[in-house]
Amino acid sequence: MIPTLLGRWQTRLFLLNTVGALITLIFGFLFKDFWTPFVLLEYILWFGFIWDILYNLLQSLRWDRDWPPLFFVGGGVLEALLVWGLVKANFLWAILGLPGLPGVNPGLTFAQFAAHYCTVFIFTLLLMLSLMKVIFLKWRFQGGELF
Repeated sequence: MIPTLLGRWQTRLFLLNTVGALITLIFGFLFKDFWTPFVLLEYILWFGFIWDILYNLLQSLRWDRDWPPLFFVGGGVLEALLVWGLVKANFLWAILGLPGLPGVNPGLTFAQFAAHYCTVFIFTLLLMLSLMKVIFLKWRFQGGELF
């Protein structure tokens, strides 16, 4: 299956707002802070929508219009680094007159961010590559579109 941009967005929205939300709830209990993990999940969702546009354009340059699944991991690492960079871009927020990325606890450590991001990423990737094809039979033949 070669996902369409709309299919990428629908799949991302579905997985992050179901599986991602459940995992984020667990991290909220672990961190004793529910707000920051859920805000980060939403930043990842919205950044991912933008990232999917670029990813789709890059993918169109390949002759078969498809990537090996290992490229998903590379994209996920890049996404994580860019979101973490936004979390810690104090100079940018100072210019805008903000104390930090809105909604994110300034005391968030890289270990907390990485644990949360990696867990959500691994579970959503595994579900996308396995159970999505079983639960939503037409998903893989409709370019990843759910609706």
